[in-house]
Amino acid sequence: MARIAVSRDLVLELAKAARLELTGEETDRYTQQLNVILDAFRELDEVSTGGVEPSYHPIEIEDKLREDVVEKWQWDPLANVVDSEGKYIRGPKIK
Repeated sequence: MARIAVSRDLVLELAKAARLELTGEETDRYTQQLNVILDAFRELDEVSTGGVEPSYHPIEIEDKLREDVVEKWQWDPLANVVDSEGKYIRGPKIK
């Protein structure tokens, strides 16, 4: 993997894309901090993971959904409707 170093120009380009206005001091500080972060990831890349089974989630996840049971409604949704036709609400005619 190619070693990518964060330069001052890259930080300024990222700041422009994010519509941030950085001072010279902030640009230098962010350049250094981003390089430290990338170095930490490079160290992780060097760790040997051969023979290690992948772990997708540290805790086993179970479905917590209830069984889907059909129940009859306890109320009539059309009880307070002034004008209905069958199981539909009749509205005013559109002219």
